[in-house]
Amino acid sequence: MRVDVMGSGFLEVLFARDISVGGVGVFVPHDFVGCNTDNDVELIITIGSARPFKTRGRIRHRSHSETAHFYGIEFLDLRPEQRALIEDYVSSCSRRGRELP
Repeated sequence: MRVDVMGSGFLEVLFARDISVGGVGVFVPHDFVGCNTDNDVELIITIGSARPFKTRGRIRHRSHSETAHFYGIEFLDLRPEQRALIEDYVSSCSRRGRELP
């Protein structure tokens, strides 16, 4: 699942680590060094062959190791049809017994 993150002074095309109706986790290989991550971000979420959708988010948590940088982004304004798409995707992954994404 592709996630485009557009913030103050940066644009990243990333792949989701996980997703729920509450938010999405992303892996940022090079971190967000020098970028302002305190403001809300615009997101474009692409799930499978469904039409991508745009929403807003807020970076809520970060975890770092020597080689990995993970960020949790909370969704701020999902529309009902966007929420339904995510719920269907999560349910589909659960039925097939595979991890997200």
